[in-house]
Amino acid sequence: MSPRGLIVITSALSLIGGVARAADAPSPSNGAPDCASSPESRSPDPRCGDALDGRDAAAPASAAREAGRAALFLPREITAGLFWPFVETADVVESHHVQNWLVAWLTSDDGRVGVRPIVKYATGFLPTFGLRVFYDRLPGEGSGVSASFETVGPSVLIGEIDAVAPRWTGLTFRAIANHRDDRYFAGVGALSNVDLAADGWSPARFGSDIFLGEVRWTRLLPAHFQLSLHGDAQERNYWADGVRGGPSVASVFRVSSPMCQATVAPLNSCVDPVIMPGFDDGLRIIHEGAGIVWDYRSHTRDGSGAALAVDATFAEGVGSDPSRHVTFSAEPVAAIGGTDRQLLLRGRAVMVEALSEAPIPFDELAMMSGYNGMRGYLDGRFRGQSGLLTTAEYRWYVSHAIDATLFADFGTVAGRDFQGLGSARWFPSYGFGLRFYGTPGNYWEGALESGAQVVYAPDNGFRVIVTVASF
Repeated sequence: MSPRGLIVITSALSLIGGVARAADAPSPSNGAPDCASSPESRSPDPRCGDALDGRDAAAPASAAREAGRAALFLPREITAGLFWPFVETADVVESHHVQNWLVAWLTSDDGRVGVRPIVKYATGFLPTFGLRVFYDRLPGEGSGVSASFETVGPSVLIGEIDAVAPRWTGLTFRAIANHRDDRYFAGVGALSNVDLAADGWSPARFGSDIFLGEVRWTRLLPAHFQLSLHGDAQERNYWADGVRGGPSVASVFRVSSPMCQATVAPLNSCVDPVIMPGFDDGLRIIHEGAGIVWDYRSHTRDGSGAALAVDATFAEGVGSDPSRHVTFSAEPVAAIGGTDRQLLLRGRAVMVEALSEAPIPFDELAMMSGYNGMRGYLDGRFRGQSGLLTTAEYRWYVSHAIDATLFADFGTVAGRDFQGLGSARWFPSYGFGLRFYGTPGNYWEGALESGAQVVYAPDNGFRVIVTVASF
């Protein structure tokens, strides 16, 4: 017989044997599978404990793991219920490719030109809505420029321009114009609401116009280090009349003068310069600083590792502004990652030291609350010459662009060189929410670049924070 005929007969016999085996095998639709048969003689079936991806069957859970699951049953079910609407929404968004469609509509084919929406809201402040436009076709690898604008009407107007020089230079530039009439002040020090009331005070509001121009240079160094040099020039003007969200600082923190009675319209000159130095005259100030970062971490989404950033920034007033001080800060971050899980631990320590007889302006003090501090308290709630913050945050995977999160913030402010820290009141806040996954660097550090969170602070109640700056 010819070789070709032998091949044909062999193929036919193999086909007949395969059909016979298939006929003898139990059909998945005909009741329970025959799990007694060896896995080699039948198709993998999850009902028999078989894995469909070729892995061995999972080992039985240990007694300790089962006990842990039982202990966490109630909080796990509560959390699942709280996040159910978000998880279902994420599933709908992903299944219909909403994010991909939006990116396609609002971005050029090469991904270097586009527009992004901005939505920001935090309980206690006016919300803002806007757009960010970016153009990354400038000469030089890595260079680009972006501009953003946010508003909710004449009360809040925020504009920003960012430019990045070619990557080899390490230079970035930023310019900001910020106008709003609902900024927050509640004294200096670790003052609770009860402490404020005992002094006859309450949280108050003021308005400001801030103009800033900044340049920054960074360079990678050996052994996981990065050096940064930065400088900026700022002009800050404040006002006490026509504010919203609460009483004016000129009414709450006013000087004892016949011209500044409660019945008189709020005047800048009526704000106590001892409590809020720099308010009446505003700031004309230049900052020059240097920082170094040790970055020994995984850049994956749920990676492990550690990082430490330290910075020293010198400030000096321009013209008639007598300000002269230096700010030291340190921010350690550590993470323990797992499969679609991460425990993030973050700290921050800030100290401001006066270098002249001039008092440190109230807006240059350490502020430890807000978006990236004690999230249960408004931006500007706690100010002091020094401050400490600790954060623990647990994240787990929801979708390719969303993580759920549980977190706790714990912080306070103190006097010069952390004086009084041992007896200072510490302020906790707790929350849960969603983080929209974006740039790995910022995401890993813990800053709330984009997401939604609900926070509770015993001394402040509930807050909601929503920030959607990209997708």
